[in-house]
Amino acid sequence: MNAGEKTIEWLYKNQLQVDADWSVRNERGFTWWPYQHAQRIEITGDVNGPDGATGQCVAIRTEVLRDLDLTDSAAVAINDLVQAGAYTMSGLVYDAAKRRLDLCSSVVVHEDIQEWMQLIMSLAAVLQIAEAQPMADALVTFCGIGASVAISGHPANGMRTVPDEMAMIGQSVIVPMGREPCAWAAEEFTDVERRYMQKPPALFSMSDSTGVNVEFPYGDFSSLCQVEANTPHVAYGNGLRVTQSFPVSQSSDVEGVRLAFRMNAAELAGTPTGYGFGTYFYRKGTLCFSTFFPNFMHKPALLPNLYFAAAHRAQAVSIALTGKDWTEDSFDIRHSAEGRLFFGPPKTAR
Repeated sequence: MNAGEKTIEWLYKNQLQVDADWSVRNERGFTWWPYQHAQRIEITGDVNGPDGATGQCVAIRTEVLRDLDLTDSAAVAINDLVQAGAYTMSGLVYDAAKRRLDLCSSVVVHEDIQEWMQLIMSLAAVLQIAEAQPMADALVTFCGIGASVAISGHPANGMRTVPDEMAMIGQSVIVPMGREPCAWAAEEFTDVERRYMQKPPALFSMSDSTGVNVEFPYGDFSSLCQVEANTPHVAYGNGLRVTQSFPVSQSSDVEGVRLAFRMNAAELAGTPTGYGFGTYFYRKGTLCFSTFFPNFMHKPALLPNLYFAAAHRAQAVSIALTGKDWTEDSFDIRHSAEGRLFFGPPKTAR
């Protein structure tokens, strides 16, 4: 078995301990009903890495709404809910053909990272299970979106009336841990900055006891990545919030929101750049990609991996939205916000 197949098998049998009576398996993965929202975990394709090694893109997708027409007003309402912090490790992806809105995460798995990456994937799956129903209710009841909550049952065994224990982990384990102080300590931020952010792919960085900010090249200027330990989640309490911000020029807020939906579809339901845990949203002329990792997810070596994943995304978004890849000149300090303040804009931007 390849890394993706091993991950699927481990999630099904060991970590999620999926009940065969409430699941349907296929050659690429499985669909299961931890309660009344179907969740599908499957390999969506093979991806060749820069070193020639092949990995598998594994997607996690939980149904939220059906019979949804994504009008401009609906798209803006969904973006407003996400912008307010109603996200953790997944984003909302609209399937126009099925008129359905799903929570999605995706990641490329290969042998070198399979062992620790599958643990993160299992948390993303569990959080989707916990978030699907309240997010659907919020969108329909409070945001007034014209759609139906996407509840469903097993094709043979019908609707599940008692939730799987995995549907309860959010309240029983993750929330209590979130009441403790942020699991990421100040020295982790200073250490990751000292070891990795004083050179490319970082353009500029600074850290303190509450997190670290790092700039990456973005066209002729820079994008910002903020890693924050002092912005708790409304439901899960303390943890780590990672937000990347990309300035964009759009004709209207609606066009900016539509861009965020397209980026979510490409990355969370397609091939991710970096790790596809989190969501895009649009805010005041800025396209953001943000993730929240609850205290439960803390691992000593996670922060450097998140940094390099953010760098990968920053480069990909620079190419996609500005048409400019990184070059040696991209790391001129004058491309950074701090550098422009003291030295003026870089020659390429004048």
